[in-house]
Amino acid sequence: MQLAWDIFRHYLLSRRAGSLIRTVAWLCMVGVGLGVMALIVVTSVMNGFNEQIHRRLLAVEPHLVVRIPGATEPEHLRAHAIYKELEKRPDTLIDVFENQDVILRTVDGFFQGAIAKGVEPGALSYIMREARKAMMANHPHAKLQEQTESEDSMQPGPGEIYVGIDLARQMGIFEGDKVVVIPPEALLLPAGEAPPFERVTVKGFLRTDIQDIDGMQIFFGRGKTFNALRKGASREVGIEVRVKDPENIDGLKQELSAKGAVVATWVDRNSEIFYALKMEKIAMTVFLGLAALIASFSIVSVLVLLLTQKRKDIGLLMSLGLSPRQTRWLFVKVGLVLSSIGIFGGLLVCLGVSFVVGRYPLPVLPDSIYINSTVPATVDPRFVAGILIVAGLIAYFSADIPARKATRELPAEALRSQHQNREERQ
Repeated sequence: MQLAWDIFRHYLLSRRAGSLIRTVAWLCMVGVGLGVMALIVVTSVMNGFNEQIHRRLLAVEPHLVVRIPGATEPEHLRAHAIYKELEKRPDTLIDVFENQDVILRTVDGFFQGAIAKGVEPGALSYIMREARKAMMANHPHAKLQEQTESEDSMQPGPGEIYVGIDLARQMGIFEGDKVVVIPPEALLLPAGEAPPFERVTVKGFLRTDIQDIDGMQIFFGRGKTFNALRKGASREVGIEVRVKDPENIDGLKQELSAKGAVVATWVDRNSEIFYALKMEKIAMTVFLGLAALIASFSIVSVLVLLLTQKRKDIGLLMSLGLSPRQTRWLFVKVGLVLSSIGIFGGLLVCLGVSFVVGRYPLPVLPDSIYINSTVPATVDPRFVAGILIVAGLIAYFSADIPARKATRELPAEALRSQHQNREERQ
């Protein structure tokens, strides 16, 4: 290894190597380092955003939604054996909910479709508390209004609702406004027939930074509001389950499904966004990986220049007793040294950048566009190890191909060819 290091220093980086090969060698190391750094930094930032989305979904969404065929009222659910079994489980929170599609109408005449979700007081308090924690974690530099009200005073009373913040902005709704709520099937009633409706008061707004909630949902106290709409065609009831370990919930899903329940996990209900995030990560990894691969091919150029200029030295090494295999492995190690400096240099820089970004987040993103005001970064050790293995294999083959070709000549032929080239130049 010492001989390979000496050849690397004197034949590639010293002034004797020549400006061309020295410049190409530096460009090779910098290019490989930048490729590795860009690949790891970008994937780390994407991992950070993915973790923020997961954390936000887990904060406001139930981990498991259970629907029992034939149960159309909350009382039916509470009397069912599945509900009683879930109620006895430790570290498990369960609540009965009801969903219904509705149409909102403001006093100014604006219409908008929404999903009305009736929840119990404890569930709504949990959602509002966890949503605020997620907001404070994801927007540490944002000026959030302090919540001084107690949980009891935050509960919607009869005829009161909470509206998603984006839905309220779209319709121009303010706190304390009156809105009329009707079921969508009322639009199909014949002329002259009065549709069922209910007039409610906006008690407040809910912000979770999840579009499906902020832009489409309203919340009300189950059993306190929308009693006139209980016969709506879209109304459904179910059980929301929250567990201590939401990442490992498939076992509970299979257990409840075997008993006849219709079960959907938080991953099932958000499969589209998870699929989109996965495809985005794969696409970015492929394109950045190709960029790093192209940069690594410069190792071939460096070694071809080196082996072309040093044919006489190769012949001398082989004439002194080195076998073609040993000579080839010597120059492969030179290529590995060249690539390793770039790979590990880029790795150290990207780990430093990821650590600084993760430890000291900078508020550089506007809240109105991005889900975070800061740029998160989470380094995946398995991904980094995979990059190092692949980069090492690419560096090995990039160095082995020109070295194998150069060592096929016999020592005498290499010396004779070098002597003939010198005579031609004279």
